[in-house]
Amino acid sequence: MRIPLIVGMVLILVGLVPWSIATANDYSWQPHTITWLIVWTIILASYWTYHYISWYFTVLILTEEELTRVTQQGFFRRSVQSLTLNNIQSVNYTVPGMQAALFHFGDIKIETLSGSGHMKIRTMHKPARLQAEILEAVRVYGSTAEAGLVYDAQDEE
Repeated sequence: MRIPLIVGMVLILVGLVPWSIATANDYSWQPHTITWLIVWTIILASYWTYHYISWYFTVLILTEEELTRVTQQGFFRRSVQSLTLNNIQSVNYTVPGMQAALFHFGDIKIETLSGSGHMKIRTMHKPARLQAEILEAVRVYGSTAEAGLVYDAQDEE
């Protein structure tokens, strides 16, 4: 949500330029600048609503069997990506800079055993805590050794 907020603030400044020029110089098109500000406010509100919905409805679900990320993209587009816990090989995170370090944000990369289906999660809050939770779930629930699949030398006798 940080980048849409910054872009929105720049759009506010750009939208105020015609109004400030017309007001300071008493031009004849000054009444039209109020309409311009109303239209610009509607455009900005739509832009922020679009990005807020995308941010708010994007979730990461960690269960006993899998890790699922549901990504909402705008109003009508949604993508779902799942990784089973017994297929997760490594969970790494990076904190990409001073601003991310100050606000405790980072990127998480989850690699699988099969090599297909890596998951990269950008700008997650407290990535070290999330990495620890995923690794703990993999340790507790993600064991690939099942009782019927373990080789026992006594079975041959």
